[in-house]
Amino acid sequence: MRMCRMRKTACLGIVLTLVILTIYHRYTSVNPVISKGLKEESSISSQFKNAIQQFSAEERPATTFQEESESGPPEVTNGNPLNGSLNPDQSNHLANSSTAINIVVEDGLPLSDHHIKVEPDNYLARCSISKGIHHNGADLQVSDLVENLPFQSENTDHGQYNGNLKPLPTSEELTVFLVPHSHCDPGWKETYDHYYERDVKPLLTNMYQFTLEHEDFKYIYAEVSFFKLWWEEQTDKVRQDMARLAREGRFEFVQGGWVMNDEANTHYFAILNQMMDGHEWLKKNLPDAVPNVGWAIDPFGLSPFMAQVNSMFGFNAMHIQRVHYTIKKHLALNRKIEFRWRQSWDPDGDTDILTQLGPFGGYNSQSTCGPDPDICLHYHFAAFTNPKFGKDPNLVKTTPSNVKERSLKILDQWRKKAALHSSNAVFIETGFDFSYIYKESLEVIYSNYKPMMEYINSHPELNTRVKWGTISDYFDKIKKSNVNFPSLSGDFFTYADRLDEYWSGYYTTRPFFKNLDRVLESSIRRTEILFSFHREKGDVEKLTKARNTLSLFQHHDAITGTAKHHVVLDYARMLLNAFKTCIELSTSAVQHILETKRTIGEQFQPIRQRAGYEDLEKFRVLEAPVGLVITSTIPRKTDSAQIIAVKSHLNLEVESTGGGVVLQQIEPAIEYGTLDPNSEFIVFRTELPSVSINKFEVTSSEKDKEKDRANVQFYNPGEKAAEISSRDSFTVLSHDSACDDISLGGDRLALILDCRSGRVKRIKKEGTSVEIEQQVLLYKGRSGAYLFRPSGSPTLLFTESSRPEIVVIKGSLRDKAVVTLRILNSVLVLTYIVHHHPGLEGEFVDLNIMSNLRDSGDLSIRLKTDIKSGDTIFTDLNGHTIQQHKYKSKLHTQGNFFPMPSTAFIQDSSTRLSLLGSEPHGAASLAQGWIEVVIDRRTSQDDLRGLGEAIQDNIPTPAKLRILVEARSATPTISDLYVVEYPSLVSHWTLQSLLHPAFILSVNLDQRDPSASTLQLMKSLPCDEELVNLRYVNDTTSQLIRRKLGFSCAINTPVNCDYQDLSLEQLFAGNVVIVNHPFSALRTEEDTKTRDLKSMEFSSQYVTFDEKMSF
Repeated sequence: MRMCRMRKTACLGIVLTLVILTIYHRYTSVNPVISKGLKEESSISSQFKNAIQQFSAEERPATTFQEESESGPPEVTNGNPLNGSLNPDQSNHLANSSTAINIVVEDGLPLSDHHIKVEPDNYLARCSISKGIHHNGADLQVSDLVENLPFQSENTDHGQYNGNLKPLPTSEELTVFLVPHSHCDPGWKETYDHYYERDVKPLLTNMYQFTLEHEDFKYIYAEVSFFKLWWEEQTDKVRQDMARLAREGRFEFVQGGWVMNDEANTHYFAILNQMMDGHEWLKKNLPDAVPNVGWAIDPFGLSPFMAQVNSMFGFNAMHIQRVHYTIKKHLALNRKIEFRWRQSWDPDGDTDILTQLGPFGGYNSQSTCGPDPDICLHYHFAAFTNPKFGKDPNLVKTTPSNVKERSLKILDQWRKKAALHSSNAVFIETGFDFSYIYKESLEVIYSNYKPMMEYINSHPELNTRVKWGTISDYFDKIKKSNVNFPSLSGDFFTYADRLDEYWSGYYTTRPFFKNLDRVLESSIRRTEILFSFHREKGDVEKLTKARNTLSLFQHHDAITGTAKHHVVLDYARMLLNAFKTCIELSTSAVQHILETKRTIGEQFQPIRQRAGYEDLEKFRVLEAPVGLVITSTIPRKTDSAQIIAVKSHLNLEVESTGGGVVLQQIEPAIEYGTLDPNSEFIVFRTELPSVSINKFEVTSSEKDKEKDRANVQFYNPGEKAAEISSRDSFTVLSHDSACDDISLGGDRLALILDCRSGRVKRIKKEGTSVEIEQQVLLYKGRSGAYLFRPSGSPTLLFTESSRPEIVVIKGSLRDKAVVTLRILNSVLVLTYIVHHHPGLEGEFVDLNIMSNLRDSGDLSIRLKTDIKSGDTIFTDLNGHTIQQHKYKSKLHTQGNFFPMPSTAFIQDSSTRLSLLGSEPHGAASLAQGWIEVVIDRRTSQDDLRGLGEAIQDNIPTPAKLRILVEARSATPTISDLYVVEYPSLVSHWTLQSLLHPAFILSVNLDQRDPSASTLQLMKSLPCDEELVNLRYVNDTTSQLIRRKLGFSCAINTPVNCDYQDLSLEQLFAGNVVIVNHPFSALRTEEDTKTRDLKSMEFSSQYVTFDEKMSF
């Protein structure tokens, strides 16, 4: 009866849902593959609940444009929605077609170099993972915990247990493992090198010597980057001893990555790189130390992608620590801190990995011995010898007279901790940051624990066994307990350690270096690929050092921007050197592949240069005649615009060396909002085969190039208007306050800007129109390097009354608008670009941002749209999976911002709007139809999380976003009933082209190059596969790493696409031998059988090249 009192439309929606579910159950009853892994009655209930929520969201009225109050964003209220025309008829015709379908670009222009017919069944099979018709079968969903737990900020226990826990009964046997460890940050308050010399060198020496002297003692270690430095200083005897300790299980490497990587800002390429770097070093130097357990005790929030990585690297378990205190306490009290972490896309649980979540707040003995930290503090023996720890007056040594009392007291804590576990085994970390730099610390810990261990072990009535152990010892024990560990799906963002103090600031902190990280990732990938085809292999040590630098920067206090200023500059110096190394090696490889004899330093030069580690990458101005060598590492044919800067007033044109002038446009050289009066940009279109090197020439022309010159218009004219108007190169038009909207693009894709304020008003794309109110906001508050803590409503900096200088450039290939905002003491430049080409570039709007923030606060760009997205935003995890988040007022504003390593989108039944980024940001949707990203941040205070300084070293910072509007299927489908979503194929390709732009070299034309105009190094991969890397292994072998994309079936693919599988050998010219190879160099399972690569999976093969390979 309650349903009947609802509005008629909502009732109809629920009826339709029941019909769909009925059809669904009939369908799955005859499709066991699809129904496999479904939960029974409980999952059906949750599906029905989700369905009701989905249809309710469709009825939810659009929000009016109100400003946020101190209590959070405005309620979704009744009001007039923005005037916009949404096309309700955009449907996925593939699903209902029974004939062959040829997917082509508008006007029949293909994008891919494969022009084939795609069978509907083949298409649906490819995107079947994206239909959402499966429930992932997990027993626990983190999203349900967020939905149902109170998250009360006035709850001041911070996840503590307040002495109310009952210990595990003595009738139940308990095993306790004391696990010595030392967490070593490769840079934070001190530089990587300084930490090594002062702390890590002595602690590793002490651990080694002490373990040799005490046969019952064991320890674990994680960071290969530090261990490498120590190893290189050791004698052969020490190295042999370490190998023996590893074989005997007395020394264990956990994780074995170069660093313990951050999990919010990192991209899967860099995560895999740092893991491979660590494992390859171990394979070469200490092959007996094979990591089998993941170890993530300090990253500030946790991603399920790391569970997938650990599974890929052959691990059998993992330990994690920093989870929101409310979620952690709930799982602990329900004995669910051991679980099988499941990927959202994996209903069969093939990639599940046993995971243990530390139940308490820290990872030292003071925090982990039990629920009462005041008692545990009395056993924090490191404070006896380490002056960094404040010595507690109650800390006493264990003696024969007090051993019983102290043993029973700590055993009570251990048994209370065990009451939170589902198995009767616990481990206690005996260590902390940079522990054991004094050998006396080990002596004190050992001599104080040993009498208690002997007392407990010698009293059978206590029914407890205590021993020194490793983390593998612990997991081996609990796996024998026959406990059916529950499965859990979801991510652990955003992390909070107390009250409303959410760690969402570091998603954006120091964005300049986050951007530089992505630039280096792309540079290393390109260099690796070119090295694989370089007949005379270059300096491998340089490549290895560049790899290691990228890996080092994935550390959870590096890419996060949460190190001290002088440490950040040390990272920056290393990043720049690695970037320059990649330029040098890529240039050398191209030159040798082309078999030219020119001198590298004098002839081949990149067209863009970066002078210092705090400088922007800029164009080098060219003069004709000059050759261009353009390298593409995208595994598909690309049709895209390239840009070069040439000296002004020269009549130049670009042509292919194969003959023929390419389409081009000449425009003022404005980059980062700055005009170079002495140069011009030539924008020209190129068709580049997959993974290829292509040659063009820039020559003087006697033709009239006036038709290639763009028109320039000014609104609210300023300095750039006066400069460009003084030249006779372009047709210039100025507008006064009475003006029409600015339209960039054409009939297929158009961006509409307000001509006075320069704000975005609308995006129109093939019948779909999204109304937008653009805002620029500054959140003031008590934020620091880690925390985002806004106070009250943000300051609105970009309003209807704003009058920034606007430069509009319109040409035959693209339209461009440069909006320069001077806000308070800061400058923000927004550059919008819309391409006229109907290929991939015609699908999105480029938004290039330059921020020069001089005011304290978090600078955010918000788009308020008429998309009926309800309370939901989708963001990516490490560039791989998509996670759904719902706005919760109980989490406060800061708890509703999530990491956006590359992608965020909102959607309703007919439209999706995506933001794709070239660097990480924090992202949120604080009300229906809203989507925003934090661009930059500057803090006026420290946030008391150990760094000890504010973030005030901002420098001019670039960022690139692509705005992608796509029509979704209007008819509700089963996929609408589930939370698992995927990008479209176009979104995947758009992001790949953003992250991996073409590499362009200039070369003097002192002689004609007789080689072909194009050398294709690899054929195209199927369009739903990505070339992650072709990682150089040795002079004849590279590691081919591919990724199968999961993509949405609800969004049509408007480009021609090849779904045909091919043998891997067909990718390469000449004879190659390809064998499967584990991701970890420490694993040895090799075979020549190729298993089909499934969506959302990665594959690894070794490719051995024929020395006589030709292109």
